[in-house]
Amino acid sequence: MKRNKLYVFSVIFLAGCVAFSIGTDTAYAYDDFGRMVHHIEATYHVHRSHRFIMGFAGLVVKFWHVGGVKNFKAAIFEDQQFRLHEDGKIDEIARHAMENGWQPMVQSFSRRSGEHNYILVRTEGKDLKMLILNLEPNEANVIQMKLDPDKLDKFLDENVVNHHREPSHDVDSAMMSFR
Repeated sequence: MKRNKLYVFSVIFLAGCVAFSIGTDTAYAYDDFGRMVHHIEATYHVHRSHRFIMGFAGLVVKFWHVGGVKNFKAAIFEDQQFRLHEDGKIDEIARHAMENGWQPMVQSFSRRSGEHNYILVRTEGKDLKMLILNLEPNEANVIQMKLDPDKLDKFLDENVVNHHREPSHDVDSAMMSFR
């Protein structure tokens, strides 16, 4: 009888784990951060560097909000060879992110070095979410973070070396410029 209950429990636990893993992969596949990382990995046949450390950093930020940062995801690709001139789809993926509510803050392309830079932002309640994509011929970075502008402003007021910085009390107008 005990063995039968153990089997039932283990089957239910296994089914729950499988359902949870399928659910997170599906949610991750529709995330703009995940879409950009997947495109880089699939198109250029590269793998992320420092994956464990970046995951640990994201976990630390989840529990300890340094400077108002509430969520942090990063994918770093170092010492790789990217053929940026052959791929025009990275601009298409950035445009797709803009269709999902992201607003372009910075968008640049260097013909000489072949570097692509995108900084996209959107508001989520009172928080600001940033998606940063930097592609160079030998490295790439994709970073997504969610931060609280009030806490970031307070953190900068307390920790900036230049103490002549005027405190910004009009955070709402700064948030409205991103909408």
